[in-house]
Amino acid sequence: MEIICVIAGIAIGMAAFVLLIQTAVRNGIRMSGLIDWRTQYELERIDDADGGKPTLHELYEITAKTDSAPDAIERNVRAKALDYIESRNSIHVRNCWIVIGVAVGVCFLTMIITLASSPA
Repeated sequence: MEIICVIAGIAIGMAAFVLLIQTAVRNGIRMSGLIDWRTQYELERIDDADGGKPTLHELYEITAKTDSAPDAIERNVRAKALDYIESRNSIHVRNCWIVIGVAVGVCFLTMIITLASSPA
């Protein structure tokens, strides 16, 4: 029984560690500014489960209805896109902390189960 708990703990720990690394790398790239804001907006929009945000082309069309100057359209679209990106970045950071908390909790739980089931 002890061996099964140890193997299960190692497997869960490795899976959580891989997920944590993937999340950290993806968030690091997105938050670093290496990706153009247009591309980043589309990536975040695609990742969003709700799917309620318009595409970048649709966002330009919506903004063009209220503004006539090309500079104003570009400025407003960029501001809306950057606001959305910033809100999504905070969600990614929160999710990363949740994954870290779950991983640490699973490791402690596995350790407690292993120590409790071992003979004294």
